[in-house]
Amino acid sequence: MLFGKNKDVPPEVAAVSLGKWYSELSDQNKVKLGRYLKTADTSSKYDFIISVMDKAIDDHNYSLAALVGAMGKDLKLHDLQHYDVNERMVLAYYNLEKYEECLACCEEGLAMVSSLKKQIFERSGGEIPDDMYCRNYKINVLIGVEYDYDAGDKALDEFYEMGILSKEDLDYRKQSTKIFRLQKTFDAIYTVKVKDDQ
Repeated sequence: MLFGKNKDVPPEVAAVSLGKWYSELSDQNKVKLGRYLKTADTSSKYDFIISVMDKAIDDHNYSLAALVGAMGKDLKLHDLQHYDVNERMVLAYYNLEKYEECLACCEEGLAMVSSLKKQIFERSGGEIPDDMYCRNYKINVLIGVEYDYDAGDKALDEFYEMGILSKEDLDYRKQSTKIFRLQKTFDAIYTVKVKDDQ
């Protein structure tokens, strides 16, 4: 057979030499991926991965974003490229409600920040980025999912010490946590009271 087992690999996938990965996908995942191939950036493996993940996330197709991201994390990417893929993995796992995996990606991203901070900040005009998912979603999971307010406050302090959270944002987020905590306490008391009154 002239083209062997890669004869059905789409040209966009072949262009970035990901035919072996593609051939191992389930038929369902091949169909899902096919929706994004026409707009995929085939300049490099990295550009392909990021463009597909971004489109999938925009479509709320988080399972495909996670699938493509997992493949991307296995590639030999530059540190900043690896960070970019990991950031999208944080978002995908959070929306899939895979919070353990989300937190693991948050920790991985935060571990990379110290050596990449200058480059990350440069892309935000020298400012602390608003959309640093490894920072933001660690807090979302700790406080919004696990209701671990002490761990959330500790993480905020660590972010401030790392230089990835301003003093103003630190104070604002801690105040927001206090309000959220009080609201959850009030909701719990109200729920118990309603049950008692029935």
